[in-house]
Amino acid sequence: MKRILTSLWSLTVASTKMYFRNKAAVFFTMFIPLAFIGIFGLLSQSGNSKLTLDITNQSKTPLSRGVVDALKKIDAFKIKEVAQSEASDQLNKGKIDLQIVIPPEFGQTGADGRPRPSDLKTFYNKAKPQNGQTANLILGQVVSGLNAGISHTPQIIALKSQGVQTNNLGVIDFLLPGILAMSIMQLGIFSVAFAFVSLKTTGALRRIQATPTHPVNFVIAQAITRLIIGVIQVLLLTGLGIWFLDFHLLGNFFEFMFVALLGVIIFLAFGFTVAGWAKDENSAAPIANLFTFPMLFLSGVFFPRDGFPGWLKTITDFFPLTYVADALRAIANEGAHLTQIMPEILGMVVWGIVMFVVAVRVFRWE
Repeated sequence: MKRILTSLWSLTVASTKMYFRNKAAVFFTMFIPLAFIGIFGLLSQSGNSKLTLDITNQSKTPLSRGVVDALKKIDAFKIKEVAQSEASDQLNKGKIDLQIVIPPEFGQTGADGRPRPSDLKTFYNKAKPQNGQTANLILGQVVSGLNAGISHTPQIIALKSQGVQTNNLGVIDFLLPGILAMSIMQLGIFSVAFAFVSLKTTGALRRIQATPTHPVNFVIAQAITRLIIGVIQVLLLTGLGIWFLDFHLLGNFFEFMFVALLGVIIFLAFGFTVAGWAKDENSAAPIANLFTFPMLFLSGVFFPRDGFPGWLKTITDFFPLTYVADALRAIANEGAHLTQIMPEILGMVVWGIVMFVVAVRVFRWE
């Protein structure tokens, strides 16, 4: 056992040194994801031209409908009518500037047939009050105009605003876990596939079988090297996001790291499958892209999947990259624990087992 561990350690050290000597591999593994995060992070901090408001109209009276219609005519506002729970969730995630609630009694008339005084309730993010308060000022002017339009009455509509404590999430909080999941996928698939295909076509793998080194130890050492690179990736990208781009990691870092490493293991299986299937380096790239391209654009890496048609969203729910990205986001953005993301964990485990079985069946040493 000691001899096996010593051999495995030596192979891992040699494999790691060999990986870092490959400047192209280091560039695509480390600096491309950093560039993505830097670009998207700067864009996310540039702000939006319109103030985003979510309205929950619980009244449905003509007056409440008039308020909503008046707000929709304001060019500075981007308005959606949603349920109160959804609006609260969007405010908590930092995706809207102001939440407006029109209560059920709003706009109801008294015995004299006149509208009774009503309150408009608004909520803004206390951590980022500027946009919310700006929207409140514009909303106050709209309310004043509506009051003036109701002749011979006291003030009918009052505005009650309240700051709420939120997780203060921004665009980078959505993007960084997705880009990290993408980087994990590319590390697992491309670095393994191209390295092993190159070793296979040059005959290096066949020569390893003639040495005292057990071929399985060589493969395990290569996998451990990718896990080490994965740890460095997670630390580097997450650290950059926290220190420079105001990324919020609400959950446990070690659980975050566990999901990331589980993702590396899954995509290592994909990489070994591609390496076994491809006959040479020219065929490795198309096969690898056949796996990665659909997941890259349909797994919610750069944008939410909520806008997908129902059938497409159902299909992409089962993509391995979707499981990894959703699990990382749940931990980072919602503070979820592993017990709360068991469907994603189970999905990753199933994918890992299936792909390792496939990899064993298709892998060839020459």
